Amino acid sequence: MEVIKTGQLGSQGEGLRASLSPIAVLHIPHSSRQVPEEERQAIRLDDAALNSELLRMTDAYTDELFPSTPVEAARLVFPVSRLVCDVERFPSDGDEPMAARGMGAVYTRTSRGEVLRAHPEAANRQTVLDHWYRPHHEMLERMVTDVTARSGVCLIIDCHSFSSIALPHEPDQTAPRPDFCIGTDSFHTPPALRDAIFAAIEDEEYSVTVDAPFAGALVPLSSCRKDNRILSVMIEVNRRLYMDEESGMKKHDFGRVSAVVGRLIVTAAEVAAQEAPTPVRGA
Repeated sequence: MEVIKTGQLGSQGEGLRASLSPIAVLHIPHSSRQVPEEERQAIRLDDAALNSELLRMTDAYTDELFPSTPVEAARLVFPVSRLVCDVERFPSDGDEPMAARGMGAVYTRTSRGEVLRAHPEAANRQTVLDHWYRPHHEMLERMVTDVTARSGVCLIIDCHSFSSIALPHEPDQTAPRPDFCIGTDSFHTPPALRDAIFAAIEDEEYSVTVDAPFAGALVPLSSCRKDNRILSVMIEVNRRLYMDEESGMKKHDFGRVSAVVGRLIVTAAEVAAQEAPTPVRGA
């Protein structure tokens, strides 16, 4: 797993009050295009079809688009493509709605419904989960536990991007799509946190929706709906803002959009500190 410890002062945090300790853990699950050779053997697409699917399904550049800020305690970047294993899904297909579309934790279908890999035998599926899924979530849980113990609160920011036109596999096909989408959880996303991010996006003169076209916010299963010191919000950025969706290349506006995202992260952390059930302690 790619783990980056941060918390140093950065360009996005000018004006941040000095008393606020780093409380944000950035979770970046879908930025990688890497498909290890041992995993490539199970994928039935030829190289050209695989590259096209990676372009559609990768949250390209989100490891850069979500910049380091003074409020960041750590970030966790999943090192391989979601086509290998999707760590945002529930590990059991019985709990995961997208499994009905062949897109549970281990995909068997592409975004267009084509065969990605054969249905893996139970032992092979478990091998993928044991190698990729479980270590990633164990690391996330350790990060969140550490920040919560140190500061009294932890804010998970689930970092994503999305296609400007709905992909065939996506349940919400509504058009047109907003510039930003905020995903929330009824327990772990206080209304004040949601509303502050919403207002900050509008202040930047972008369009924004809540829980559409994507909903939810990631929390470690051991803490889900149990620990109100752990707050979470998902921030989704429309890819049209920062990249050419046909070529996969960054646009000239990439830096400007990244700066906006950085300000959203700082805003979210400031509100999370205020919403914490106990006073936030310094690092």
